[in-house]
Amino acid sequence: MNSGNYKQVALSSREILDRALMLSEQMAGHIERAAANYGLTVPRLELLFVLGLQGECKQVELATYLDCSPRQVTALVDGLVASGHVERTMPPDDRRVRLVSLTEKSRRIVDEVVTARVGLADWLFEGCDDDELQAFGAVAEKLISRMSGRALSRLPEQ
Repeated sequence: MNSGNYKQVALSSREILDRALMLSEQMAGHIERAAANYGLTVPRLELLFVLGLQGECKQVELATYLDCSPRQVTALVDGLVASGHVERTMPPDDRRVRLVSLTEKSRRIVDEVVTARVGLADWLFEGCDDDELQAFGAVAEKLISRMSGRALSRLPEQ
């Protein structure tokens, strides 16, 4: 269904890739600006977002969710502790474990980002019917999985 203000034409796989890259660049810029508005880097904002979805996490769990090394998570958490965005605690029964949780300051940031994401999704996909959205989602998930060996579906819905 062509419900937008665009001319529907058959595109080659290279042309579709070009459009995907343009969309990716625009989305990356949007996310970088959102992070910068809070004085954060994108990786730090992503960590806060995961904590917002998952709640308190072990650092090793954050590494899995963020698909990065435990050393990278330690560096991110160190910076976020220093800036007052997260708290790191050790449970008394296992001092080897490091638990990370949001502060009230970062809880507000996550809530604002979630609200902004909902607004962006509403605006971005306005005029797309459910079949178009589901087809886009299925293709995106397949490509993400093929490119990185991981899938976004591993995080629960917000």
